[in-house]
Amino acid sequence: MQSRKILVIDDEVMVADVSRSILTSVGHQVFCAYSGEQAVEMAMALRFDLAIVDAMLPGMNGLETFEVIKQSCPHIKGILVSGDLTMDMTLKAMNKGFVSVFGKPVQAGNLLRAVQSALVESDLREENICLNKQVLKIRTLFEQYMAPEVAAILLNQQEAMLEVVGEVQEITVLFADIRNFTFLVQYLPLQESREFLTEFFDMVAEVVSSWQGILDKFIGDAALAIFGAPVHHDSPNLSAVSAALEIQKRFEALRARWALKSDLFMQIGLGVGVSRGEMFLGNVGSGRRLDFTVVGADVNIAQRLASETVAGQILITESVYCDVMDKVSIQEEKTRLLRGMERKIQLYSIIP
Repeated sequence: MQSRKILVIDDEVMVADVSRSILTSVGHQVFCAYSGEQAVEMAMALRFDLAIVDAMLPGMNGLETFEVIKQSCPHIKGILVSGDLTMDMTLKAMNKGFVSVFGKPVQAGNLLRAVQSALVESDLREENICLNKQVLKIRTLFEQYMAPEVAAILLNQQEAMLEVVGEVQEITVLFADIRNFTFLVQYLPLQESREFLTEFFDMVAEVVSSWQGILDKFIGDAALAIFGAPVHHDSPNLSAVSAALEIQKRFEALRARWALKSDLFMQIGLGVGVSRGEMFLGNVGSGRRLDFTVVGADVNIAQRLASETVAGQILITESVYCDVMDKVSIQEEKTRLLRGMERKIQLYSIIP
């Protein structure tokens, strides 16, 4: 049994000394207090793992003494001993936080079993606290690198992460790309570039979440978000377009604020592309490096649209247009052959 620091509280000096002798013989550090007031003073000065408390202390009784001690030492476990143990006293003891009770006279076997049981419970509690802290830390780290919804899926699944394959689904994707940012970073200090991007990404993450989307990843000076999966959404196209409009509006305010520091920020803009179609959502990568993401033609289309826009423009495909045409102002564009595509596609632009 691991050595622990134990406080024996009993006004009968002989009983306290017997308890101390029994517990010291198995390696514990044992201190004795002969009144509730003395016990409280000792508990405030020393960190005890366990208190063995006589119920019938003079002045402040055992239940009251333990209650006061727990205020300054909430971790401490308690065992109540009494020469007149009743069911009512047992219930009161449990309500006050005692983990065990037994009657006098103190017998070595009873005392050692009660102490061992209390300390095992204490160990389990400490292990659970440590485990919960580790889980919280892991979840926090996950949520810094991926959407909280995705982190929850991966943390709650029973299989190994590599076995969480994914599935093909109808998903709406939004791609937001800062135009001319490469030009900007040639003239700005790296720290300023980083601070601007951090504000931009914070804004995008906030807007996407507010419209029930999930931020998939940041790619350089661009952001990819998905709507409708892995958490179901009744109107993913409208949410994606609404998010795009808000992102554009807030980007202009962000750019104007930074332009007060440097005119160079007037040279940049934001292009947004939104598309919808069948795509794979799940783990992609190797055993050494996995990415929970989307893969499909419409992901590439949304990225191409963002790169095809003029600053401030939002381009959408027909699959999105059909769902939002009566809900936002839209202008039809010419069909366009996007880079890497074999045929032209019909495009539309959202009018703010």
